[in-house]
Amino acid sequence: MLKKTVVSAAVATMIAGTVAARAMPMNGTFWVHYDKQSPQPTGPDRVQIDESGSGVNRSPGQPLDNAQVTLEDSVTLVKGQGPVKGRITLTTPDGSVTSTLQGKVTTDPQGRLMAVGSSKVVEATGPFVGMKGNGNFTTTFSSPTDQVTQWQGNFKPPAGMASNR
Repeated sequence: MLKKTVVSAAVATMIAGTVAARAMPMNGTFWVHYDKQSPQPTGPDRVQIDESGSGVNRSPGQPLDNAQVTLEDSVTLVKGQGPVKGRITLTTPDGSVTSTLQGKVTTDPQGRLMAVGSSKVVEATGPFVGMKGNGNFTTTFSSPTDQVTQWQGNFKPPAGMASNR
C-alpha cells in the first residue's frame, strides 16, 4: 500500500509539473535596421509607411537571447502621429516565436520618433511550440532606418522549457 501511494504521488508530481507551466516574465532589447521602407502619401500631412527590417535581440539568460529579429510593420502617420501594426519573429538556431504587434507612433517637437504598444505570441516552432503570452514595448529611433526596442511581458512557455528555467 505504501509503495502504491509513493508511486501515485510521484506520477501526480510529474503530471502537475508538465501541465501547469506558469507564466514567467521575459524581457529584452533588440536593434533593427529597416532594409525596406515604402512611404506612400495618402493625403495632406498624411503618409503610410510599409517597412521591414532585421536585427538581433539581447535577453541574457533567457531563451531568446541572441535571437535574430525580423520585423514587418505598417505605420499611418498624420502630422507625425499614428498607429503601427505588424509582426515580429525572433529566431534562434532551434526555433522561433512570432508575435503580432500594435501601438502608436509619436513625434516629439525635435522630430524624434517613438513607438509604444503591445504584442501577442501567435506562432512558435521548435522548442517554443506551445508558447503563449503577451507583452509591451517601447521603441526609439536613432535615425529614419534604425531603432532600438525595449520589451517585456509574461509568457507561458511549453512544459519542457518551463522545467529548464
